[in-house]
Amino acid sequence: MKKNYITYAFAVLLMIAILAIMDGLNNSNAAEELRKERDRLAEKAASFEEEYENNAKMLDVARKETAELKKEIESLRSAIEYREFLAAIKTIESYKAAQSFKEANAFIARIDGLGYYAGERSGKCHCGFIFNGEGFEWIPNSVLDLKEFRIEQDKIRLTYQTAEEVTQDYQFVMAKAPGQYDSEEKWRVEEITLVEKVPH
Repeated sequence: MKKNYITYAFAVLLMIAILAIMDGLNNSNAAEELRKERDRLAEKAASFEEEYENNAKMLDVARKETAELKKEIESLRSAIEYREFLAAIKTIESYKAAQSFKEANAFIARIDGLGYYAGERSGKCHCGFIFNGEGFEWIPNSVLDLKEFRIEQDKIRLTYQTAEEVTQDYQFVMAKAPGQYDSEEKWRVEEITLVEKVPH
């Protein structure tokens, strides 16, 4: 009977040893798989990091190129705006030089809501323009020097000083439009408003 216990104990120990060895092998295999998975993930992370760095570099290059393009566009826009600005001023200089109402009327835009009146009073031209229902009397040689300007989307506002006998300065609202006597679209006076006169 004692021999049976020893055999039984030996068998149990043998089973435990076999299970321990198998468990060790399983753990060893699992550890190996975990190591492989860790290495694979590390490679993947390195690949993502490299891809991220490449994308970041490409983004930096794109940002620099965009900034350079914006500068080029801005310089082109400035050149165009300056040419347009000069053309609008040239129109007013021609308007200033007009010695007859008909000459002055050539620089006024032909648009809805705009008209003119012409008559004679005491041997002088009683003439003017109508902008949106408001009358504006034309006085020859009354426009003097450019005082200020503002460029808006498709309009240019030019404020000019006026002669002493005129109580307010003139602001010319310029737009590209056909004229009273021709249909060519160029800078013309869309409206003239009176603004507070600043002593000069």
